[in-house]
Amino acid sequence: MEAFRIFMEYHLRQMLLRRHQLLHQNFLLKAAMQKEKDMMQTILPADIVDTLLQEIHKRIEDQRIGTHFLTPLILFIELHSDVSILVADMVNYTHLTTRMDVKEIVKFLHDIFVGFEQAAEKNEVLRIKFLGNSYTCVSGIQEYSRTHANSCLSLALDMINVMETLREIYGLNIDVRIAVHSGEVFTAIIGRIKWQYDIWSRDVDIAYRLELLGMPGKVHVSQTTLDFLHNEYFYDEGTFLAKEDPILQKANILTYLIGPQPRKFTIKTATFSYTSISEYSVTSLSHINSGKDFDTIDVIRKKTHEGMLEKVECMPVDGIQLARIFDFSYRIERGNEDYMFKPYISSFWRLFRHSEVEWNYINEPNLLLKYSLLIILFVGLLFLLQNLILPKTTFVSKLLLLLVSLMLICFFAFYKKIAIQFSKSPNTYEPKCFLNRCLVMLSELLEENLTMRICTYIICIIIIYAMATLNTVLLKLEQMRRSGAKSLPDDDLDRETFEPWEATQNVIMVFIAMFFVVVPLFFKAAIIVMMCILHILTVHTFYNSLRRVQTTNMGMISELASIWYILAFTLLVLIKEQHVTYLKTVSYHYKSLYGKKHILTEKSKLNAKIIMANILPSHVANLFLNRDASDELFCESYDKIAVLFATIVNFESEKTGLRVLNEYICLFDDLLAYYIHNFKVEKIKVTGWTYMAACGLKVDPEMDSALTMPLSTDRAKSYKKNKQKNLTEYSATFRAHQSRFTHPLLKHDDKCVLTLAHFAADLLRIMQDISILNNSMSYAGSMPGQLKIGISHGPAAAGVVGLSRPHYDIWGYTVNMASHLALVGVAGRIQVTEHTAITLERFDIKCEYHGITHAKIVGKIPMFLVDLDEDLNFQYMDELYLDSIDIVDADSQDTNKDNVNILYIDPSRSSDDDVKNKK
Repeated sequence: MEAFRIFMEYHLRQMLLRRHQLLHQNFLLKAAMQKEKDMMQTILPADIVDTLLQEIHKRIEDQRIGTHFLTPLILFIELHSDVSILVADMVNYTHLTTRMDVKEIVKFLHDIFVGFEQAAEKNEVLRIKFLGNSYTCVSGIQEYSRTHANSCLSLALDMINVMETLREIYGLNIDVRIAVHSGEVFTAIIGRIKWQYDIWSRDVDIAYRLELLGMPGKVHVSQTTLDFLHNEYFYDEGTFLAKEDPILQKANILTYLIGPQPRKFTIKTATFSYTSISEYSVTSLSHINSGKDFDTIDVIRKKTHEGMLEKVECMPVDGIQLARIFDFSYRIERGNEDYMFKPYISSFWRLFRHSEVEWNYINEPNLLLKYSLLIILFVGLLFLLQNLILPKTTFVSKLLLLLVSLMLICFFAFYKKIAIQFSKSPNTYEPKCFLNRCLVMLSELLEENLTMRICTYIICIIIIYAMATLNTVLLKLEQMRRSGAKSLPDDDLDRETFEPWEATQNVIMVFIAMFFVVVPLFFKAAIIVMMCILHILTVHTFYNSLRRVQTTNMGMISELASIWYILAFTLLVLIKEQHVTYLKTVSYHYKSLYGKKHILTEKSKLNAKIIMANILPSHVANLFLNRDASDELFCESYDKIAVLFATIVNFESEKTGLRVLNEYICLFDDLLAYYIHNFKVEKIKVTGWTYMAACGLKVDPEMDSALTMPLSTDRAKSYKKNKQKNLTEYSATFRAHQSRFTHPLLKHDDKCVLTLAHFAADLLRIMQDISILNNSMSYAGSMPGQLKIGISHGPAAAGVVGLSRPHYDIWGYTVNMASHLALVGVAGRIQVTEHTAITLERFDIKCEYHGITHAKIVGKIPMFLVDLDEDLNFQYMDELYLDSIDIVDADSQDTNKDNVNILYIDPSRSSDDDVKNKK
């Protein structure tokens, strides 16, 4: 009975542990799903998250497995016909980002962002995007309101007050221009990665135009917006530039200026703490809501413990549930968990209603197999000892042979455990001997393979039943024949007659051993019933053939009493087995639910990672994911990065609309997949029809690898085929590029310039392919889109600002120059600064002087164009350039090592082994 108690305690503890794991996993899943939802709200407005959740999950799955070029994205476009648009732009922003220290920039921008966010929340206006110097909001999207113009104007005046407050605190000459216009907008999610929720329409363009022609410190509004305000504000006529602007005149738009009204708005400022030379941390006024009440492990553990105390009262107790009949306490109101399992587990045989689940359940490894066999061996040993007490017979040797068979089977089952226990390193045990490996494999096979397990149980049960039968019937019969029982006196007949109780007790011991056999209930019941029938037939046969015992039991003869006893015990065994099987199936159901919840939790966590990686660069996203509740804002400085601005021009955006823009951006995003090693090209943002990327930022390989999973099946083959095709078309030049010489002034981090230049050339190839496709179709009359690309490299500052919706951006002279070159450059060409042109020439890429351009603050600067042929391949430097510097021929034998500056490489040679630097 002690063994039975140990086995039952094991199963009960296992069920309680799995119930605890399931409850704990439920809390983890809730926390992960809440975190995922909160992060989605950093990309999308809260009211439309549920609407677009399925599409976002599809995009996450496509991005996770890398199915680029296969599935077109659904572009969710919504029309909002009656809204107000607010556009704000900081004055002297370029001066701010080029003259201030990195920590001061992030601190100031963070305080501006926080103040604007608080003001937007106060006035119930939805922030669309924050792009460093530009802030865009819309009122009337989340919930229609007739006062949407009043909300935007109130926000605008609050923003002016925020800027005035910060100007006094920091002592900076900075202001803000704000415009408000009312009309209609289209909203959509643009891009395949770094998704961006943005607005587009003619009225949005007008709002940007009003901001550009506005006056610092005042709100520039249109006549449409003024009509919605119902003369609630004092206003003046619009600026002279607005009156003379041909675009506004063509649209017949009158403008007005509204100055600050008698109102106040206070904000809190952030405080910085210095941490290192290039990285700083700032205490955030708020942080991304990481699961609200479920954000810490300690809280989840506490909730799990409290929930487990309640769940224990409702644990399943099987179908009878007498406690529910006699217990009238609060437990009845909460109910019992037995009702939860009726849809999953059958009532009688305790089988899972889903065949696949039942198959997985019975195929689970049975770690208690060896102990079950040990108990069967112990019962067999009792039968042998019982026979050794009696006079010696020929059946003792047979019993001993059967017992040895049981011992061998038990030895095979225990072998792995014995080998591990006696090894020098149990945790890392690996059998070396061939026989040892075979025995360990056999031991594992007995535990893990269902067929082997059932066959082993059947053989052991047959052996133990045979021993019980030999011990009670055949041995007794042999003894009676040897002693000549029929010729004995009548007073000695009782000693030699057949006693059915002895056989019944032995069979009951076999039934007890069956308690520990782990097989399906219907299979075990069939074996027990068969043994019961066989025993009844045996008792009846021998009771009638031999001299009967005259003793009675409960008024019945021994035969009937013995049969009644075995039937009653069989019924008891079946009821008990049904109960134990029910607890085991419930325990497995807990385990199955835990596995499913665990998968959902990991998927939700991965979704959160991907969402965060679509908000911030990978190395910053990992920092935000792993930080605790005392979140710190992040900023960093770089000595050298390359920045690219690519603006789509010569395209009638009003006719083509968002679908074309989304296709362009998705194609650009797909190209990023080929620039992820060493110097990764990182998408920063999309502003209207301008695409911004950078190369040379920190790379987090662990975070990048966590966002991808291996592909499988035909879908993977199709993806691989398409991926290889696009690799050949767009990135072959990048892989094949080889400079003819090695310049001594080149540094390792200069490769960020080369990488971004190849990325820019691939962007031009994409636009060229689209243009050729348009010309070959019926759209030949339309104006094909072109790119104006500007690249600059040098020092820059980067950081994250914002409250619940963090924004990563890059600031500095390098960024401003790249933006300026894309603005004033030539369509279809790559514009670079003089410094960048020199670096590219050191990589044997020719750049041509284009002229002088005037940039803010800096003044006049030279502009260069990267030389490209008709196939948009880079051109090598002229021979004059090679002659103007010291060149060392790779085949030269007479070279002075003191004059070696550049190693010349014959472009006709493809092997690096042929290149020798002679010193």
